[in-house]
Amino acid sequence: MELREFLFEPLKGRSYGFTIRARENGILSGVAKLKELAADIGLDVRSVAEEGAALIPGTVVFVARGNAEMVTKAEEMLMGAIGKPSGVATAAADIVKKASPVKVVCGAWKKVGQAIKGELRQAAITGGAGQRMSEMPFIYLDKNYIRMFGEVSTAIGRAKLFDSERLVVAQLRGETQGIVEEARSAVQAGAGILMVDTGVLEDLEVVRAAAEAEGWRERIQLAFAGGVTMEELHNIVTLGPDIIDVGRAILDAPLLDFSLDVEG
Repeated sequence: MELREFLFEPLKGRSYGFTIRARENGILSGVAKLKELAADIGLDVRSVAEEGAALIPGTVVFVARGNAEMVTKAEEMLMGAIGKPSGVATAAADIVKKASPVKVVCGAWKKVGQAIKGELRQAAITGGAGQRMSEMPFIYLDKNYIRMFGEVSTAIGRAKLFDSERLVVAQLRGETQGIVEEARSAVQAGAGILMVDTGVLEDLEVVRAAAEAEGWRERIQLAFAGGVTMEELHNIVTLGPDIIDVGRAILDAPLLDFSLDVEG
């Protein structure tokens, strides 16, 4: 007889109600996975808070009943379904608020493991971060496309041959030209969004200054990325980008704390 089976032998036939509550302020995420796991365990679910619910210490997010073994499985599994996603949603909401009115996107969920990719993507969305540079159809030319073509204008020209009407997003690192020259070449070749992906505020500043001085600022959207932190957001926003791409500052957020308690 296994230890848990032995311990619960006198409790056979009994059921127990339990509640999961938040222990800190935040935004709830991971509800779909929470419901899926609860069904797998076989719990009698009484209530579940909605995805995106605002949390304060003591907020009830889940109420259910089950036998002793079900309750212990719930404690092992359910809080893990919402802890990390809720932490990510909370961080995303904080960053979106601080960056307003500049649009925040988070594409770094693509770099995480397949097992949690969907949950973290949804968490960033729940927190208000966008997933795409534009709602219009676009072609994204990242640094490796540009490296393989040798220069940004050649890569953009090839993309335009596929669909001349589609928006082109060019990731700029200033590798084959100075960052301003690369931005200028991208605009002349037909890019619609310039992603200054160096993490260097001075690069964003000089590209924006050139765009304004040379009359092409109104023709493009200007994005910035590269290890963006919460502490940098104010300085980035003052430089006037249209979009800020935030990765680790959202996805590396700590777990939001929850507790599961048997009641009655």
